Amino acid sequence: MMVGATVSASAGVMNSLLGKLSTLLDKEYTKHKNVEKDVMFLQRELPSMEAVLQKHAMQDELDVQLKAWVSELRELAYDIEDSIDAFMVRIEHYSDESAGIKGFMSKKIHKLKKLRCHHKFSAVFLELKERVVEANERRRRYEVDGSTSGTTTSDLLVDSRLPALYSGLDELVGIKGPRDCIIKLLTYEADSGPSRQQLKVVSIVGCGGLGKTTLANQVYKEINGQFDCKAFVSMSQKPDMRKILMDLLSQILGNGSPMCFDEQRLIDKLREFLKDKRYLIVIDDIWSTSAWEIVTAFPDNNLRSRIITTTRIMDVAKSCSANLQEYVYTIKPLNHQDSSKLFVKKIFPSGCGVPQHLKEVSNAILKKCGGLPLAILIIAGLLASKYDRKDEWEAVHNSIGSELGKNHTLEGFRRILMLSFYDLPHDLKTCFLYLSIFPEDDLIVRKQLVWKWVAEGFIRKERGKRPDQVAESYFYDLINRNMIQAVGVQYKGNIYGCRVHDLVLDLIRSLSAQINFVIAIDDKGYESSPRKIRRLSLQASNLEDQEMQKLVSNQSHIRSLIMFRAFKKAPDLFKFHALRILDLSECNCLEDHHITCIVNMFQLRYLSLPCRITELPEQTGNLQHLEVLNIRRCMIKTLPESIVKLGKLMCLHVKSGVKLPDEIGRMQALQELESISIPCNSVRLIEEIGRLTRLRRLTVETTSTTEKMGDQEVRFREMLVSSLTELGRNGLESLCISYPHGQNFILDSLFGSGCSLPKLHELDIKNYLCWVPRWITMLSSLVHLCLSMYDIDEEDMRVLNGISTLLFLHLELRNPPEERLVIGCDGLRHLNELHVFCQHSAMPLTFAPGAMPELHRLRLEFGARETLRMYGDFDFGIEHLSGLRDIRVDINYYSGGTDMDAEAVAAKDAITTASIIHPNRPLHDVRMHVTMMFTLKEAAQSVGLQSATKELNLGTDFQRTFVQIEDLDNPEVLRKLQQLLSPESSTQNQ
Repeated sequence: MMVGATVSASAGVMNSLLGKLSTLLDKEYTKHKNVEKDVMFLQRELPSMEAVLQKHAMQDELDVQLKAWVSELRELAYDIEDSIDAFMVRIEHYSDESAGIKGFMSKKIHKLKKLRCHHKFSAVFLELKERVVEANERRRRYEVDGSTSGTTTSDLLVDSRLPALYSGLDELVGIKGPRDCIIKLLTYEADSGPSRQQLKVVSIVGCGGLGKTTLANQVYKEINGQFDCKAFVSMSQKPDMRKILMDLLSQILGNGSPMCFDEQRLIDKLREFLKDKRYLIVIDDIWSTSAWEIVTAFPDNNLRSRIITTTRIMDVAKSCSANLQEYVYTIKPLNHQDSSKLFVKKIFPSGCGVPQHLKEVSNAILKKCGGLPLAILIIAGLLASKYDRKDEWEAVHNSIGSELGKNHTLEGFRRILMLSFYDLPHDLKTCFLYLSIFPEDDLIVRKQLVWKWVAEGFIRKERGKRPDQVAESYFYDLINRNMIQAVGVQYKGNIYGCRVHDLVLDLIRSLSAQINFVIAIDDKGYESSPRKIRRLSLQASNLEDQEMQKLVSNQSHIRSLIMFRAFKKAPDLFKFHALRILDLSECNCLEDHHITCIVNMFQLRYLSLPCRITELPEQTGNLQHLEVLNIRRCMIKTLPESIVKLGKLMCLHVKSGVKLPDEIGRMQALQELESISIPCNSVRLIEEIGRLTRLRRLTVETTSTTEKMGDQEVRFREMLVSSLTELGRNGLESLCISYPHGQNFILDSLFGSGCSLPKLHELDIKNYLCWVPRWITMLSSLVHLCLSMYDIDEEDMRVLNGISTLLFLHLELRNPPEERLVIGCDGLRHLNELHVFCQHSAMPLTFAPGAMPELHRLRLEFGARETLRMYGDFDFGIEHLSGLRDIRVDINYYSGGTDMDAEAVAAKDAITTASIIHPNRPLHDVRMHVTMMFTLKEAAQSVGLQSATKELNLGTDFQRTFVQIEDLDNPEVLRKLQQLLSPESSTQNQ
């Protein structure tokens, strides 16, 4: 077992526990003398326990006795926190004057109950104190100390790099392309003037096991002959700089170890020797920007010297390359073809290939490896002795996760991963281990994850920052360290979510199970569960209801319960008193009667419910610690009045059309409110929203029924202006607002009447506008804007060009103008990402030379035939977007069959060519989507129907297929449709 994991998992409970002990002493909880005495003892002892755990953080293996003692401390810390929470909740309940305690006698009874509670928990705290004393005595009795037979992270560094340094090119796969790309960066001579002679640093960045060292070594071997002197050195997490400098001098001078100088003398000697020579230096595996200070040893002598660095951390890579993104090379996993080639070469060196009966399982194994060369080589080595036994190959595939912790063949890969794990701060280790609660290949949404971290108490307080902001920084740190894979990278580096590599997930799941941090039950089953499960993730689709009930029975200590599958029978939730997180959003077997018991889950911080729930219990307001309530999927129409008592609720997510209590202004902790529907709610509620001083995100929906409200509509609008103005003063950051189609005057009356939103940086206006609102230019902090337009003209573009702060712009256009609109060099200078979605209409925008120099990502969708008919070509000026790195285009076209029409092909060719000739060679993804519009339109016209307004999903094999027809009741039209479509489709749509 790995102590790093143990320490981090214990830190997860220690963080919140130490704070709660202080709270117990500060408030009225410890009026009982014995309770106060025992709590003070625990407060003195627990920091020492935490210090002992952290002392062993960098050791790989624990002595058996020490392992048992660490496990005891961890479980003891959990039990202490559970007892403290139960005590505090009980005392708070009896202290609640609003619970109906009136009159002298009632108060006396209430006081007696509190006294009884103190007496009961006095015995509980005494027992916990005795357990702490016993644990300390056991440590002394058995001489449990810090001496272990294990290794530290510094011992892990040698064997992990040696194979990379001594592999020949003929043994490598997929290396030539990246090697040539790095060489091109190093030898690029397009710079003019003195800059071409300067020292250049190229950084290779990627997660452990991707082959950074191998790639750097191959580049080094290929070009080192062009330089006067050269050296290749490796760092570590805690580098010995003097030793590294001596190694550099030894390689450069070529005469063995230099004299025993101090660091500064070594640097001076290096600089003196290199000052008039062209040199090539490779510095492998840099872990921090401070370690990069070694660069002071390398003079910039204008002789076109070069340095290559490798690192797992993007910030370090940027620092090494002077924050020039073009000199940072992000190494990618091998594609399936190269993965298969490497796999086969290792197992079948004769070149005969994978036998037919093993192809399916070999593909499944390669998927597990995810393109990591190191993982492929290690697992291939494991399979080499199981040449043609399909059952053994399948056994290897099924047990890859558990083998990571047991089989010495996979020890190299485990150690590579653990290097990154050990380098994490303690709090970040805890958050990283928590990812083991999610299923394999699951898309983990960033916002949901960070709120779960907050609910678990993993996040330390930082002055001037909200807990969710600190948690966000943890998420991006894991991305930056290549520990998790970013999904949905947006402007300014914003990321929608992440995935965990299969092998990484297997490792952290193994660690989590060993230390009873998370128990995940998937289709592979589970060996055994500990007596006290702390966090339970149910993912198995084949888990029998009886087995599930047995698993969760008598588990009152569970802190997190997340169900990722729908079960035939819902679990019994009545005994889950210690729950902090209850996520049942995927468990569609639950109905209203199953959740009545949640009102007694007094520790609950995070609650997410599934679609079949129609109402919340009236006593939901009892959940005084609830921070996140997500009922967006539920069929709930009205929230109970008691919801306003949730004084710590920070996120409330409901779907459209839900009626909220009028006194919502009492929920002063609210930061996110999605969504408020008008006119489902009262004018008073709209007024109360303005009192939510901490609100940062708000979604407001109005409907066409407001037109029928007369004077009431005016009152709604006036109050909405007033509330938005108040929210703006208090720092509203994101607003999503919708209203009836085409009614710009509603928004204009809102914002044209003095509504000020100085900190608003995201604005999303749903439904279609007739013009771009002029008041948008007054939003001085706006960086994210989404608009849908009936029409757009030059004046609208001038308004958009006037938003100098904009980084992201999403436009949906319905009716293109007769003449193309040109985006020139006078606006949107800082825009990073642009989406223009025209569906089947023509794409009206074109980009002039110098336009949007900072645009990195472009998304287009348009109709091929319409664009060609209106504007004559597909020349959008993509080549003029000097900063472009990524382009995706969806081309829609009409066809009576599956053949692609000429306009669509021409559009694809034009965009592909523009991408290829672009100086940046941006990534480009051009897709074509067929619509059977014209064949069906002809069928409609044959019976006299001319217009087309209704949509019908045909469910064919096309990527996107729909028809638009006005009168689907016309029997002649239906007969024609039946002739054109399959019987199944026709029957379905009738």
